[in-house]
This record gives sequence, structure tokens and C-alpha cells, in this order.
Amino acid sequence: MNVLILEDEPLIAQGLEREVRAHFGARLTALALHDNVPQALAALAQEQGQEQVHLLLLDLNLHGADGYDLLRLVKKAPLQTIIISAHAERSITAFEFGVLDFVAKPFSRERLHKALQRYTERQTQAASLAVKKRGALEWITMAEIDYVQADGHYSNIVLRSGEQCFHDLPIDKLMALLPPHFLRVHRSYIVNSLGFKRLQIGAGGKYALDTQTSTGIPVSRSSYPALKQRLLG
Repeated sequence: MNVLILEDEPLIAQGLEREVRAHFGARLTALALHDNVPQALAALAQEQGQEQVHLLLLDLNLHGADGYDLLRLVKKAPLQTIIISAHAERSITAFEFGVLDFVAKPFSRERLHKALQRYTERQTQAASLAVKKRGALEWITMAEIDYVQADGHYSNIVLRSGEQCFHDLPIDKLMALLPPHFLRVHRSYIVNSLGFKRLQIGAGGKYALDTQTSTGIPVSRSSYPALKQRLLG
């Protein structure tokens, strides 16, 4: 998983980094620290060719700028947010943005880990997904999913068995429900990285991904470097 910390007090930022690393351990694949909104926006804008940010730890007072401005600008991004702020009176506004938790400064180590555990539990609860199969609503496990393809305002989910089912959410919103090992490899495709097998390099700079059960899934040029690194690693 990928975590972004946006905090303008260096000592607090370092403490947050230390506790995030302690909580997530080996599950943490990337962690970035920024102290202003423009830096964070730039980092989020670059994530199309990298792993997406899954969890944002956000201060509200950033060198005089409002952390809520970042949430307004990235409201469509499929990430979870934990607010960490001395302005407890602004917590009601925070939950209007659908944040996961609001941790008031000064905070204890136990309170922070409680918030991080809420994220962990939410990811665990997302281990299954309700989909439409054969005209009925059924539950599938995330492990059954091979890849997801955009289908207008809906999503077509292809299972490892080869069976297909549909979800009522468009691919952008469905991405927010999937665990971190599901990667956006193309504007119209999400792939379960646990099933990666081969990355094909075609003529004219065209790329495609093979999984254990599917072949020829399109890969965008911006996604290629991160996928190549993952497969080599």
C-alpha cells in the first residue's frame, strides 16, 4: 500500500512516518512526506504511472493553507483520509468529505494507531464484493477477480475462472473499494497484481499484460514503468 503524509511540522511528520511504518510493516510499499498542498497535488497527479495513494494523513493548517482545499481538488481520487489537526472544531466538516477518522492534536500513539487500525479493518471488510451474476446479486471474494474493465457507467469484472459479472459502479469509484494489490494499468482496466505473469512489449510502444488466466490486457505508457519494476522485483 502507498501512504502520503501531508504535515508542515517536521517533528510531527517524522513521528507520523515512524508510527505508520510500525503499524503497516511489510504491507507498506511506499510512503511520502510533503508539507504543502501544491506538493501533494503534484504527487497525486503523478500517480497514474505509479502506484496510487491509498491512505492520506492530512493536517488542516499547512503554512496557512487549508488542507480541505486538497480534498476538494482530489474528491474523485480513490483514497482514504485521516485528518490530524489541532482544530477539533472542524471535525464536522471533515466527515462531510467522507474521511475515515479525525485525530485531534496533541494525540497519543494509541489514538493514532486506532485510526490506522480503522483503515486496516476497512480493507479487511472489503475482502468480498457484491456483483450481478446470472441475473442475481452474489458475493465474490477479491481473490476471484482477475481484472476489471470499464463499461460505460458500469464495470465488467472478469474472474479467474473466466466468468464475467457486472458492478453498478463505474471503474473510478469501484477502484476505491478494491484492496491495494489491485492496480490501475489503463484508463479502462484494473488488474489484480497477485495474478501478474507477463508484460508484453509490442511495436509502436504498445504494451499488454498477461495474468495467470488472461492475456492481452492493455497497459498505458504511463503505467508501464511501474509495472515493469513490479514484475522484475
